[in-house]
Amino acid sequence: MALALRPLRRRNLPLHLLPHPTRLSTSASPPDHRELLRIERILHGPAAAAEPPQPQEHPLPAAAAATSGLHHHLHRTAGITAAESASLLRRFPGAHTHHRLGRLLDELRGLRLPGGEIRSALESDPDGLLAMDPGEPTRLLELLHDLRCRKAVKDQVLAHGALRAAVAARRRVELLHARGLRRRDALSVLAREPRAILYGLEDVERKVEFLVNTMGFEIGWLVQYPEFLGVNLDNWIVPRHNVVEHLRSVGGLGDPIEMKHYVRLSRRKFYNMFVKPYPECERIFGGPVRESEEKMMRRRHPTGLWKLFTPTKHERTQDDVMNMKLFVEPLR
Repeated sequence: MALALRPLRRRNLPLHLLPHPTRLSTSASPPDHRELLRIERILHGPAAAAEPPQPQEHPLPAAAAATSGLHHHLHRTAGITAAESASLLRRFPGAHTHHRLGRLLDELRGLRLPGGEIRSALESDPDGLLAMDPGEPTRLLELLHDLRCRKAVKDQVLAHGALRAAVAARRRVELLHARGLRRRDALSVLAREPRAILYGLEDVERKVEFLVNTMGFEIGWLVQYPEFLGVNLDNWIVPRHNVVEHLRSVGGLGDPIEMKHYVRLSRRKFYNMFVKPYPECERIFGGPVRESEEKMMRRRHPTGLWKLFTPTKHERTQDDVMNMKLFVEPLR
């Protein structure tokens, strides 16, 4: 048996001595078992014959591992379920995006915001929050914390949470940047005029379009006059622009009109400078200011109260006149 398992030497025989192949038939004799053992040993080898094949374990792909990690991050940071996190992550495909989201969620968790604030921001504007780059939430929250404005305005800005206000501020920064303003200048505009955060995104875009397309100013003027984004467009800017355009058409403007005339002048001062000398401009300006001031003056005291402040009148007789003359003559 041992001799049969030895490898057979290969001998080069002449072609005429090689056996010719014969057709197989069912009546042929069964093959030799030693030849079968030799073929099996060559095909499988001694190691394969000794060890049975084991099933191979497929490792988890890197993309699936990153997605699973993001699900865990979202659950720990915002307390959302797996189904909610899956719907959010469908909007941001790609391995590079998942890496950025992981760093962003780590930063949000490190800010130690009040409970439920991150979830509230995700529910209100998930695209705005998850589109931030790492470092932006911290910078925007510092900007909102250092706002120098009236307390009523700051309370309205932070009414729904600091993180939602940061997302709203970033939306307006990106809008101004898309119009040609640098992000640093856009942040300075919001820091000096936080009322722009209170107006809707469509209102801010409408103001920028009116400033550039209708009034003809460059968007860089907002850095010097950020109050333009904090006033009402229809009640403050449009009437003044209509008056200026009318005066320009009739040649009533001597000096060029600057941005300060639209945003820095009070209503009464603008009226005295541009509307009062031209009565036809009162209708364009939206009603005469003089009449409203007179109504306020008339309503200052109740009706008939002026009689109490009138001095008492005494009748003068001839004796009173003579006594006055006698008193004045020695003084001369």
